[in-house]
Amino acid sequence: MTTQSRPTYTQVKTRFEFLREVARESTWEGLSAVMSNKRDMAILKNSISLDGLTFNSQRELRKWEKTGLRRVAWDWDAVQKKYRTHPKRFELSIWYRGPMLCAASIGRPTWGGGKLRLDYLESSPMGTPLDGLVADITIAACATYADSIGATQLRVMNPVNTDVKNHYLSKPGFSYDQHGNFCFMDLV
Repeated sequence: MTTQSRPTYTQVKTRFEFLREVARESTWEGLSAVMSNKRDMAILKNSISLDGLTFNSQRELRKWEKTGLRRVAWDWDAVQKKYRTHPKRFELSIWYRGPMLCAASIGRPTWGGGKLRLDYLESSPMGTPLDGLVADITIAACATYADSIGATQLRVMNPVNTDVKNHYLSKPGFSYDQHGNFCFMDLV
C-alpha cells in the first residue's frame, strides 16, 4: 500500500501561480478587440496587459500614495505581505500600453474554498484610459480564476462607499449581502 505524500508549499504555490496566469491569459483573450471607456473613447485590446502583483506594480502603487488623490489609503506593501502566505490568492494588475498601471487587486478564497473574495481593488487615482473598464476586467479575471479553483461565488468585500456598492450592483448578476457587507455573484 502506498501513501500519497502531501505537496510541498512550493508545489502548491507554483500550481496556483500557474492557475492565476492561465486566468489572466484567458481573460485577456476574452476581451473585445475594441472596447469603450467611460468617456466613449475606443480602447484596443492590444493596448491592455494583465499581470500579477509584481515589483513593477508595487513601485507604481507607491507613486499613487504620493498623489494625495486616493479615495482609500491602502498600504499595498502591507497588503501584499499579508497575502503572500495565501498560495491560492487572486492577484491582478491591469496595465495600459505597458508602463501605465491602471488598477491593482487582490483577494483569496474563503476558508471553505467555495467562494472567491475580492478584498482590495484600486484604480489609478490620476485616471487612465481604462477608466470604466477596470471593474469589468477584474470581475472577468476573478470569475475565471474562481472557476479554476472550484469556487462557485465571487464576493466583492466591504465596498468602500455607497457609490462603489451601487457600481457593482449595476453589473449583471450581482446582489448585496448586508449582513456580511459584500456584493456577490453566483458563478454557476
